[in-house]
Amino acid sequence: MILNWPTFVLQRRINQPLGAVEQVVCDPNLLSAGSVLALDNNGMYVRLDRPFGVTFPPFGLDGASWCAPASVHTRRGRSVVRFELEINAWDFGSTELLVRPRARRPYRWSGGRLRQYFRVAHATADALTLVLGSRALDAPKPRPRIPSSVIS
Repeated sequence: MILNWPTFVLQRRINQPLGAVEQVVCDPNLLSAGSVLALDNNGMYVRLDRPFGVTFPPFGLDGASWCAPASVHTRRGRSVVRFELEINAWDFGSTELLVRPRARRPYRWSGGRLRQYFRVAHATADALTLVLGSRALDAPKPRPRIPSSVIS
């Protein structure tokens, strides 16, 4: 099927394994419901509406996919854009972050609203990639599994 409208999903690569990023995502002190992340100097911020949870039906490599609804607000608290954030395994050593709009018909948006969406979506993706990547570096690394046949 050929898409005849622009795609609205942004993708970023986090150069950390999914296990390290999952430790950050599951940390209730960092990314719980209501967590706020500043986007720019104008006071815009992204807020998680719910904490990250496993998607249903399971998606991604080995069914490991995390998703959370989020919204971007102005300094005065007005909601600008609502997003769906998704985290999946990219490959063995890295993770992907997807940002997509929570809207029925984004292809019907006006030019001004599209520019605002992409400006805010790119800022959200960049800020969240930075937080997840830097916190995953600080997280304790999971111990590698040793097959039971080697332990004998």
